[in-house]
Amino acid sequence: MSILRRTVVASVLVGVAAASAVSSPAAADDPLLDRARSLVTSVAGGQPLRVVETSTGPDGVPRYTTTVVDSRGSAVALVQRLLGQGRAVSMGQPAQAAVSNDPLRPRQWALSSLRAESVWRLSAGGTTGGRKQTVVAVVDTGVFAHRDLRRGLLTGRDFVDPGTSPTDPNGHGTHVAGIVGATANNGLGIAGLAPKTKILPVRVLDAAGSGSTDVIARGVVWAVEKGADVVNLSLTGDFQDAALRRAVAFAQQRGAVVVAAAGNDGGSLACLFGCPAQYPAAYAGVVGVGSVDSNQSRSSFSSTGSWVDVAAPGGGIISTVPAANRIGCAGSSYCTISGTSMASPHVAAAVAVALSRHPAWGAAGTTRRLLATADDRGTAGRDSSYGAGYLDVLGLLRAR
Repeated sequence: MSILRRTVVASVLVGVAAASAVSSPAAADDPLLDRARSLVTSVAGGQPLRVVETSTGPDGVPRYTTTVVDSRGSAVALVQRLLGQGRAVSMGQPAQAAVSNDPLRPRQWALSSLRAESVWRLSAGGTTGGRKQTVVAVVDTGVFAHRDLRRGLLTGRDFVDPGTSPTDPNGHGTHVAGIVGATANNGLGIAGLAPKTKILPVRVLDAAGSGSTDVIARGVVWAVEKGADVVNLSLTGDFQDAALRRAVAFAQQRGAVVVAAAGNDGGSLACLFGCPAQYPAAYAGVVGVGSVDSNQSRSSFSSTGSWVDVAAPGGGIISTVPAANRIGCAGSSYCTISGTSMASPHVAAAVAVALSRHPAWGAAGTTRRLLATADDRGTAGRDSSYGAGYLDVLGLLRAR
């Protein structure tokens, strides 16, 4: 679903005068007329003409009365009359949400929902001055050196074809990486939720998007040893595995936050009598992430269960892909797909910006605040669809 850039008006509207005003003729050198013309011409052509009268109530609270006028001549006459009565008059000026200049940003409903631009102002997108610049390991199908990602890509490792570059023959990992850290305000493509974090590519899945838990485990351990603060695992399996469980525990012991997709069985027969547990999301301490659509309701495909800790945007997410990809958008550098695989990196990015702003919190403190600040959805309290609730990145950054 496309999100249109929203235009708001700087003036606060309390009342609207119903009638347009008429004033008597004034001399050409009338200073009130000159002031009125100056005020009206401050509004660019084609914009609504909103004459705003400001007063102060007996309680000291500013109050505003706005008259929408259909012509500049009428606006000048009304402003001149109000000035002559000693009123405080201004023109409502157009304003718009401070969004990035990335051309596909209007299609990123998730960033609008998560108030990304406000998040960036608080966290500088993943690093603030001399504070910590976080590293998010994308343990996946690899990450292509996409032009919208190159600024933040670190040298990764390929565990599927050792000794080769961890590029992405599938597209899934590149899509995940873009959600986390695509460059913002570069006039190109999209923006990531944490555009100034570093992305560490770790390829553990093959060109078809499949792999083995022992290979994934090796990738997780390597990423943590290379300094990953957050490990994103947009992958699932139905069975526990000692090797991967141990790798996850090792990451947590080293102070990394492990974030994982909760699974996409929600609309299948597999969930008819309760969805099967999905790993690694169901391992202790892992932040399992369910998906919501643009209406912020659970995506029909999103698995439900005790391993869902929080919900984040996962339905209809546009992000980076290599032009030669296998996820349904061949020939394009950007692709819209859905899944808890897309929800997980939104949470990984939120953790990254939180750690950059509050490095003293550490993994445990950040995770605790992430869940405590989530916006409760569904059944009151924690539930199997949304976990603690919908991701609130600003709430997390402002937590104590």
